[in-house]
Amino acid sequence: MKYSNRQIPEGINTSDQHPLKEFLVLAGGAVLLIVVLAWLLGQFGGRLARLLPFEHEVALVPTGLLSSDAGPELQSYLDELSTRVTGQMDLPESMPIHLHFSGGGTFNAFATLGGNVLLYRGLVEKLPHENALAMLIAHEIAHVVHRDPIVGIGRGASIQVVVGLLLGNPNLGVLGNAGIYTQLHFNREMERAADAAALAAVDGLYGHVAGADDLFKVMQAERVASGAGEMPAIFSSHPLDRRRLQAIDELSRERGWSTIGQTTPLPPGFAAWMQAAARAAGADEKATSADRAQARGG
Repeated sequence: MKYSNRQIPEGINTSDQHPLKEFLVLAGGAVLLIVVLAWLLGQFGGRLARLLPFEHEVALVPTGLLSSDAGPELQSYLDELSTRVTGQMDLPESMPIHLHFSGGGTFNAFATLGGNVLLYRGLVEKLPHENALAMLIAHEIAHVVHRDPIVGIGRGASIQVVVGLLLGNPNLGVLGNAGIYTQLHFNREMERAADAAALAAVDGLYGHVAGADDLFKVMQAERVASGAGEMPAIFSSHPLDRRRLQAIDELSRERGWSTIGQTTPLPPGFAAWMQAAARAAGADEKATSADRAQARGG
């Protein structure tokens, strides 16, 4: 048998594809893998977080971060309304609700760990009647009942920490006090479930759901006034306002809830209570600024 030393063909180690194209394909595949892995880990983190007993969730709430600017009359009214709402929502005895009120002008409200609900004057003072306020409170309490805050934090922390590890820059700070609030992201499914539970509570409380949709009309008007409009559904975790209004009509027809009825006015002193809370929030802000200035001077 005769052996020969053949030459290696030219270009055997060279791809026919442009190097940049090959890099983009590999980079795109890596990014897709990270996204899929992060999503899976987020789902796992959320499911695992839901198993945490509620009494242990209460222990995670940072003390002092949730306070209230409400005066005694406003706080008493909000607590009384919250008690009436929770009476329609079949809460476990081990799941107390703590309602807090901020006098700041932020247009928002949210539920967080341990049954804590924070309402902002910027949203509440725009509500036209008690039925809309009850819908707002019931919506946030529904998040507590469904354990959405701990699930949202579990998902967000899992994704952020693991992706950070993959990229070599883990941000373990998400598990600290700030993370208790910055990781509160509820998806559209959570929001729809909270809307449905809140609507049922409003019907049980007033015998009809008239006025409940005014909460979302106020939100819609605020978007228009601020010039923000509605984001496309794919980019928003909340259902679009018009779809939430449609869902209320559809669910009301399905459950046989009446959409006709007299709304309950807010207490006569409500506007004055809002002004007092705004002043209290301003005083708190001035005190905080003074403390910071004194700390810098020291």
